[in-house]
Amino acid sequence: MLIMKDLNIVGNKVREFSLELLHEWVSSDSLRKHCYAVAAAMEEYAMKNKLPREEIDKWWICGLLHDFDYEKFPSMEKHPFEGVKILREKNYDEKIVNAIIGHGNHTGVKRESDMAKTLFAVDELCGLIMALAKVRPGNFDGMNANSVKKAMKKKDFAAAINREDIKQGIQELGVNEDEHFEIVIRALKICKKDLGFC
Repeated sequence: MLIMKDLNIVGNKVREFSLELLHEWVSSDSLRKHCYAVAAAMEEYAMKNKLPREEIDKWWICGLLHDFDYEKFPSMEKHPFEGVKILREKNYDEKIVNAIIGHGNHTGVKRESDMAKTLFAVDELCGLIMALAKVRPGNFDGMNANSVKKAMKKKDFAAAINREDIKQGIQELGVNEDEHFEIVIRALKICKKDLGFC
């Protein structure tokens, strides 16, 4: 078994292992793409923060696996707690585990690390930006912070996306709203083929 505490030694193998874990647990194409999007946003933030390569990998993995148990355990009582049990069994870094536990307000777990705050801040936003890209002729082309702000105000657009979580995430992370939106747009645009946009 691959031991996650050896992350900085095995590098890409841990990413491959994590992708295999996601695909093993998630069959829904839309949920897989959401996880890819959040992983991309987390990686973009890690690079912006000039973190070392092994930390960038951890941030990416955190985003990738934050919802990997949701398909099997969609209730608030079980998600993400069941997934976290699996991650601990597989020796994933406790920073990743704690960030995943805290990515929903229903868990009651305080977000203390930058990783945890960033995961919460990008999760719902990725959903909104993906939905916005689907209705734009050029998907991510020409999309900017103002595009996202307009979408945020339309309550009937992507109604399942929690706007209050997006606002709370920005506040907790202590970032400028426009910059935050631009960072996530850029991250998703870079990997748009993986997200189903040609």
